[in-house]
Amino acid sequence: MSDIKTTHKADILVVDDTTANLQLLVNMLTQKGYKVRPAINGKLALSSAQTAPPDLILLDIIMPHMDGYQVCEHLKADERTRDIPIIFISAINEVLDKVKAFTLGGVDYITKPFQFEEVWVRVETHLTLRNLQISFKEKNELLEKTLQQLQDAQKHLIQSEKMAALGNLVAGVAHEINTPVGISVTAASTLAEDTKEFSRIYKSNQMKRTDLETFLDTAIESSSMILANLRRAADLIVSFKQVAVDQSSDFQRRFKVKEYLEEVILSLTGQLKKNKHTVTIEGDEQLTLDSYPGALSQIITNLVMNSLTHAYEKENSGHIKIEFHRLGDMVIFQYTDDGKGIASENMSKIFEPFFTTNRFQGSTGLGLYIIYNLVTQQLRGTVECESEVGVGTKFVIQLPI
Repeated sequence: MSDIKTTHKADILVVDDTTANLQLLVNMLTQKGYKVRPAINGKLALSSAQTAPPDLILLDIIMPHMDGYQVCEHLKADERTRDIPIIFISAINEVLDKVKAFTLGGVDYITKPFQFEEVWVRVETHLTLRNLQISFKEKNELLEKTLQQLQDAQKHLIQSEKMAALGNLVAGVAHEINTPVGISVTAASTLAEDTKEFSRIYKSNQMKRTDLETFLDTAIESSSMILANLRRAADLIVSFKQVAVDQSSDFQRRFKVKEYLEEVILSLTGQLKKNKHTVTIEGDEQLTLDSYPGALSQIITNLVMNSLTHAYEKENSGHIKIEFHRLGDMVIFQYTDDGKGIASENMSKIFEPFFTTNRFQGSTGLGLYIIYNLVTQQLRGTVECESEVGVGTKFVIQLPI
């Protein structure tokens, strides 16, 4: 579903059996830049609205054969037209008639003879509200889609034998996604309440320009907040799915360790150059490994990105060293950075899913957990971590040759 482009390009259906009134409204609204469709009776109005639903309908009440109330009832009973805002325009000024108009689903009521400035302001207002309604509905649909993706990812985890150990992630994902979804729900609730209050003020004829401006500011801010947090939730689900990929489909081959590590670091040049970080690789150039290069690439990439995210302040440059050597039937990798280190109380939790000390700067807490699973499950090795605050961090990985 797409938003009404702008109020000055909105499509308005005007229904009135009095030719003079109809022509007057068509001319005045056309001059304001609207696309206006006239209808001389209720039957033509229904046919026009059902064929190509307009953005707004101005509807006369007293018409032969089918009055405005009947037209409104038909429109609200049709799924194609039920959400179109209807403004009644009538010479009837009785309270019961106005109540009936609102009861049937009308959003406003203008009494003839009307002032065009009044008509225009109300048209602008209801087109704006319609835009906000459409936008809010789209964001709700995005939220539902995001939650459905989460459920699908969770099912995939449960069904995957190789990733059976990730069953505990379900609770972790629900907890992690709670923040952006919670913010979205709060913002959506605020917007809904403000919309109800705005509607009440408007219908009571107490609305001031400042009320409209305040409401629009709130709506824009809330919509932006909802969209940003839903995107955050969607990004998290992408990372979550990555953890659940079946690692057995990766390609196994024999490759030279140092040459391959240099290729991986080369692919990370852009991130390393931002703060002039340096990386050195030391080891036997002829040492080969018969394993899964894609998994090793992901391990090294995640280690580097973990260092850039957590070990160094943005303005500081650092040095990362990767060493490897053969020991019996194993290859020992030592990855070391000279960053700020990891606090001792956090050492036992670093490989847990969704654990991070950088939650509010965009970290998901999945990086080291992915490393742990790649090393222990796909590559059948071990990984350990040593760290000292203010000195740096070392990861020691052992993989079968």
